[in-house]
Amino acid sequence: MAQPTGSMAPAAAAPVAAGKASASTTPAKTAIDGLFLADPPPMDPEWVQHEKDQNLPNPRPVLPPLQRQPLYVIECRELNTSMIAPGARDHHLAEGIDVQPLRVPSTLDGYGIPLLAYSLTQDETSTAGHHPDYVVLYIHGGGLHIGEADSEELPCRRILKDARLPSKVDGQTPSLVVYSVGYRIMPQHPASTCVSDCIDAYRYVRAAHPDPSATKLLVVGSSSGGELAAFVGQEAARDAARASSSAQLGVQGVVLRCPVTSDAFNGEDYIPAPLRPLHTSAANPKFATTLLGRMNRLVPRDGLPYMPLEAPVELLAVQPRHWIQVCTNDMLYSDGVCYAKALETAGAEVRVDPVVGWPHTFWLKAPWMDRALEADRAMLRGLAWVAGGP
Repeated sequence: MAQPTGSMAPAAAAPVAAGKASASTTPAKTAIDGLFLADPPPMDPEWVQHEKDQNLPNPRPVLPPLQRQPLYVIECRELNTSMIAPGARDHHLAEGIDVQPLRVPSTLDGYGIPLLAYSLTQDETSTAGHHPDYVVLYIHGGGLHIGEADSEELPCRRILKDARLPSKVDGQTPSLVVYSVGYRIMPQHPASTCVSDCIDAYRYVRAAHPDPSATKLLVVGSSSGGELAAFVGQEAARDAARASSSAQLGVQGVVLRCPVTSDAFNGEDYIPAPLRPLHTSAANPKFATTLLGRMNRLVPRDGLPYMPLEAPVELLAVQPRHWIQVCTNDMLYSDGVCYAKALETAGAEVRVDPVVGWPHTFWLKAPWMDRALEADRAMLRGLAWVAGGP
């Protein structure tokens, strides 16, 4: 089976017309097929040394979610603060940024879903009354069990300050607001609430900036946040269909980083039949690392009716551009590549960025590493592409 390269692999097949494909369609061979792996490649020596320096290979106690949640919040805030402190490499991400806390009413029970709005201090475009050229809805990871709206603050700030999105006017920097969602988490709430909160946040942001010709809405999600971002993209297409308008009008592009898209850990029955031979990482312990091992769910799909990879082909066919970043040494590697293949087979535009020899979302755990910054910069290029760039 072909080894992936470190370069971005564009979809190579001619698009399939929407509605022509079916769940039983055998995917045609394309460039994405070269990314499927029977086994992971060797771990990058730089990460191996990092694990030795941090004593990571030794077993560490696995805390129950309710104990882990407050500790994780502190860990994330301390790490993010250290990365943007004076003298730190990313100190520029601390300067000239306003952070506005908002609350979005839940359609389930009226709960105020936390939302953080990041905008440039000198930008007169605010979250109300004015409409930026772009808004990004950012959804953090954490297995649906940990994390808050500011847990992945560093990438939110990097998107705001360092993204180079397509401009409507040559030479003019487009305006941008980044919204990060503090959706409710398990086990205090079911997975369906995690999904609902993110969809409510999307609809709130879209309603605040209702004209897609004026403001393009992009969605970014990492790990389980990628699962939620995929659900948001799919629900946005349903919203547009119900409104008898183009499905592209709700969300213009989606960026997924090491996303969860299936429940392959509970068996191949949760993977669409044409993709089962291609989904190798969840069943192969060689893909396990100190950052992510097997995910054990109390109930299949965490009780959800389906996972993003199981969405109807007709829904995948009307998805906007997707850019998917995957790490080869990750039990979720096949989740990302298979979702890319499913989108491509349905006729959607998709690109994949394989990070060879590195583990699951390592850029969040060791953001000071050069390779982490390279991965973030690749994400910014992917964001520009899904926004309509070349």
